[in-house]
Amino acid sequence: MPSVLFTNRVYPPAPGATGAVLAEMAVALVDRGWDVTVVTGPADGAPESEVTEAGVRVERVGALRFTRASTWKRALAYLSHYPAMLTRVLRLPRPDVLVTKTDPPLQLVLGALVHKITGVPAVHWAQDLYPEIAEALGVIPENGSLARLLRRVSTSSLETHDHVVAVGRCMKERIVARGLAANDISIVPNWPPSSVHPVPHEDNPFRGQHDLQGKFVVMYSGNMGLAHPFDAVLDAADELLATHDDIQFVFVGEGPRKSDLQQQTERRGLGNVTFLPFQPYEELDQSLSAADLHLVTMEEEAEGLVVPSKMYGALSAGRPALFLGPTGSEAARLVEEHDCGTALAHPTGTRLANAIRSWYGRPDIESAGRRARSAVEDGFDRAVDAFDRILRSVASRERVPSIRALPASIEP
Repeated sequence: MPSVLFTNRVYPPAPGATGAVLAEMAVALVDRGWDVTVVTGPADGAPESEVTEAGVRVERVGALRFTRASTWKRALAYLSHYPAMLTRVLRLPRPDVLVTKTDPPLQLVLGALVHKITGVPAVHWAQDLYPEIAEALGVIPENGSLARLLRRVSTSSLETHDHVVAVGRCMKERIVARGLAANDISIVPNWPPSSVHPVPHEDNPFRGQHDLQGKFVVMYSGNMGLAHPFDAVLDAADELLATHDDIQFVFVGEGPRKSDLQQQTERRGLGNVTFLPFQPYEELDQSLSAADLHLVTMEEEAEGLVVPSKMYGALSAGRPALFLGPTGSEAARLVEEHDCGTALAHPTGTRLANAIRSWYGRPDIESAGRRARSAVEDGFDRAVDAFDRILRSVASRERVPSIRALPASIEP
């Protein structure tokens, strides 16, 4: 039985999108005949070591708990994971292949070290790209001495891995620009949560519970973080308030910008904007399906550095999406290639309001929703097939063919 060891800061029951994606992949690989181990950070109420009911071995290290209280505390929590995870990986039985993810940042250095110490083949699964994302968000000075140092370390570590998996074409383009060979990089997009499927409005209790009956709901569901522009959203809500009292903006989730958005909403008197907390995983189909139109946002500077995973959940609910961000992003390409949404670069309140008006009452909105669902519904199966092929090739020390696990309709 071939064995694979994944490393990532979070894994259920610890919350986090990277952990949720990893958990589904780990279980699927067990079903494909892999012996799967995950080395991860601590989680409330979870043992240090366990084998889950699905057959995944989980090893949790004694690192500091993640916090958003301050930048230096967050950095300290990240730093505490590197030695703890490296030590645990080296103490475990040698796997046939090691897979590092990007939480905490620059974890690919761990993969490079393990590869050099033990010779184990290594794959890097890039969910985002550092230090570029830190530069784009203003966390570190752009192209400063620290950024240049981290980029050299990151690039060297990427080159040490046997193969790299990117979550979008835009990210692969960024990595190739670093100097890596295109043939050493596969594209395996993320996929929607398995619990999400379309729920008709008339059968959806979520709309009744939150006074959304009879409303055209424009929803943002996910983390309200620093990489997401929201000014245009509130400006559009302000513009539509006077002319379309049945259009309701609903923000579902948490994040560092939520408090500021709530304060701006109250100050501007936007009665057409509602805030709700994150919804339970098992009720995501109801909350996401409560929308008529989804908003997915990303700063222009983040093109190729991240691909917003919330897009996949929105489309899986059978709803079209407005993507506010760079047109070269995988998310923009997805909605335009499948004609299931609109991509707006450099959005303003007026441009967004006009885009929402164009979908409001649009006769083919239901068929657009069906195209949205079709675009992503087999994404998980494609991703598992791709990973199984990549890992078996790497474990056998064969050259991995560059794989594009994209929807069949947009494969070359």
